Amino acid sequence: SQQRDEFVLEAMVLHEKVPLLIRELIACELWKAKAYPHLQDFLSTSNSVKGYLLIYNEAVMANFLEALLYHQDGCEAAGDLIVELADYCHRKLVWYLNSEIPAHPEGVEEVKKAILDETPEQYLHKQQEAINLTCAQYALSIARFFTDHLHSLPLSVTARLVDTYDLLMLLCPLLELKPWQQELKGGEQRRFINNEWVRVSADDARQMHKPEAQAWLAVYNLVLDPEVRKRYQFNSYRKNALMRLRKFLHES
Repeated sequence: SQQRDEFVLEAMVLHEKVPLLIRELIACELWKAKAYPHLQDFLSTSNSVKGYLLIYNEAVMANFLEALLYHQDGCEAAGDLIVELADYCHRKLVWYLNSEIPAHPEGVEEVKKAILDETPEQYLHKQQEAINLTCAQYALSIARFFTDHLHSLPLSVTARLVDTYDLLMLLCPLLELKPWQQELKGGEQRRFINNEWVRVSADDARQMHKPEAQAWLAVYNLVLDPEVRKRYQFNSYRKNALMRLRKFLHES
């Protein structure tokens, strides 16, 4: 973005640290699933800051990998572990598709009451949900980078995305549900930006949100990539799911 040399990427590739980041990311995810539930009560009451930092580490790793895998060199440097990262992205996108947008209190008094009544456990849980949403958005970006560089990735990655997980049929309902935004009363809109839900102006609401753009680019790559088209069978179900996106292809 600053039109400078990608010295961080070059260092990570040269010293073979991209596989290490992937292992660390999977370890963070596993720790949150297996160990964190046993420590949650203690951390929320005794050391909520440390608890937040522990669960936020997954988002740090995912964000770092998102920056590195934008480049083809970064994807190639991941080696065989890139298949594990594809599995991770699928898990996060499935969670994203089934996630519920949290209710937002309307009015100043309701907001005050919600803050005052919130327990430490509820606060840490809310922070965890926000981090999970952030990780899901990073996973969506990484999945899109996979579709950008399919020609240079191992065939096992293409098989995972196209045959095993059918990524295209995961992206279509995501674009329909748009879990990254919420319509409020009076026509206002909230979007999940920088780890929190924020209200957006009418002008900003007309612009496409970043996760939606990533999903559209991934769909574009999968539909038009020659190698994917050779192995991907468009049956009636897949065709109908893809055709439902036509309603979004309008002038604005």
